[in-house]
Parts: sequence; C-alpha cells; structure tokens
Amino acid sequence: MRLSDRARHHNLVTIELIPDRVVPSDLALLKGRVDAITVPALRNGHDDPSYPRSFPVTPQRRSLASATIINRAGITAVPSLTCRDCRRSDLSMIANQVEDGLGNVLIVYGDPYPEPRPGTYEFTKTNELIREISSLSGGRHPCIGAVTNQHANDRENEISRTISRVDAGADFIVTNVAFDADRVLEHRDSLLEAGLNVPLFIQVSIPLSLDNVLFVSQKFDIPVPVHVKNKLLNDPIGGSLAVATEAYEALRGEANGIHFSYLFRQRNPIPTYRHLLETIGVGGPELAPLAASTVKTLSSSKPLSRSRASFG
Repeated sequence: MRLSDRARHHNLVTIELIPDRVVPSDLALLKGRVDAITVPALRNGHDDPSYPRSFPVTPQRRSLASATIINRAGITAVPSLTCRDCRRSDLSMIANQVEDGLGNVLIVYGDPYPEPRPGTYEFTKTNELIREISSLSGGRHPCIGAVTNQHANDRENEISRTISRVDAGADFIVTNVAFDADRVLEHRDSLLEAGLNVPLFIQVSIPLSLDNVLFVSQKFDIPVPVHVKNKLLNDPIGGSLAVATEAYEALRGEANGIHFSYLFRQRNPIPTYRHLLETIGVGGPELAPLAASTVKTLSSSKPLSRSRASFG
C-alpha cells in the first residue's frame, strides 16, 4: 500500500517501532489496528532480536531488515533512509527490496555522528537522496516520505525546505513531535499557503513521564506546553496516555493522518500503543472504513476552513 494514495481518501493512523521492538509475535498484536509502522535507522544493541551487537550491521540495513519482518507480518512497513547512513552501495539492495514489495520509505537527514568519530555523508542533502530513490527501478520507486520541523527557529526557511522536498519527489510529509495543536496547525497552514499538495501526517508522541519529556525537549529543542507538564506532574501514571489522547482528539481530521511515537525507547511501547488505540476507538481487528470510523476525514460534514479543505 502506498501511504500517499490511501491518505488522500482516509485519515490514517501509523506508529513508530525501533528495530529492537520488531518481533513477529508482538506485530500480531498490531495487525489490523494501524495502517503502517515506521522504523528509524538506529545502531544495534545487546537486546536487538535480529542483530545483536556482535553482528556488524549499519543502522540503514537494520531499518530495512526490520521493514521486511513487518511486511511479512501483513503490516505496511516504512523504513527510514538517512543521509547519515545510506551509502550508494545500498541503492541496489533498496531497489531489490522495492522489486520484492517494499512500497514506502521515509527519508531523513539523520542525527549527527557521535563524537569524537565524525563520519562521511555520501548524500549531503535530503533532497539529493530523495531524487536518487525516485530514480530507482526505472521510475518504479517506493512512496517517499520526508519530514518537516514546526519548531524550527527560521520558520520561513523550514517551509521552503519542506516544499523543496516535495519538488524533489516526496509523496507525503511527517511533522516533528506535536504535544498540542496550535503550533503544528499554524505550520500546516503556512505549508498549504506555500503550495503543499501531498498528504501531511502530524506526529504525536507518548511521553513516559515528566522527566522523559523534559529530557527530549532539551535535547531536541521541542517546546512543551505548560498544561502538558502539569498533567504529567499531577498524574504520573495516567498522564502520558492522557496527553497523547488529547493531542489526537485535537488534531484528528486536521491532516491526512496521525503518526504516534513513544519517547522512551528503552521500554516496549506496544502495550501502550494498544491501550491508546483502544482509547481513541481503533481497537478492533480491522480498521473501519473512514465513513464509519471515529476518525474524521477532511471531507467530513464538519465545516472546513480554507486551509483544511486544501489537502489533496
């Protein structure tokens, strides 16, 4: 399934799983509940079920290998391709996976190399990698996702960068983490005014605790609203699920999909994802058609603003 095609007609719900959590028995718990699973490109550790640390494997290949496991489990997989980790020598392997059914990828620049070991980027710009993947297999390339950062200090430059990724070949866009609606919807409106014409997914993250969200906020320069901090402080047990649920309720129908991620990667997120999906009404063995679903579409009977009606 090409995510961009389905997202034009349905509001989608997707989640992120790191490679360590891609286990067939756990994937069975998510089948029919989510439209797709993204897999970031991360270095392997001792608990990786597929590639323990003693096996030399690049983050890029881990993400692609995990995507194969997810696709075989009957769920649409979206591996990450990063400028940091992708090598030109990987392109033939990626092309082979596309021939074997890999239908979607998410292309990101990638976090900097850990100090003091600087690495070499064979793809120095995200748009360069997007164009390279777009030319695979004689034009039979996968559906390509790219990212946009609504928290960027230079908002105008970020809008321009995002539109340039679409011009380079991106088929859908995923935002950075959003804890509430205001900032991300302002960014969405600016993208639409600049000519965005591909589906947009808004990323909603589930924090483990107040300390967890403050750590992520400081590390990645993501502002956390006061009401989110207070909810996590006053309700350490149920606050994290409440934060994600409230963000989802405020944002569903405002874009083509919601993408959930879990901020504390040392813990298995699947029980939390299942609880959240049941809370928001996505708990059955199969997602209902959007006309009968609790998830609103952009063409629903609710009056739409000019911006919301502009999604293609």
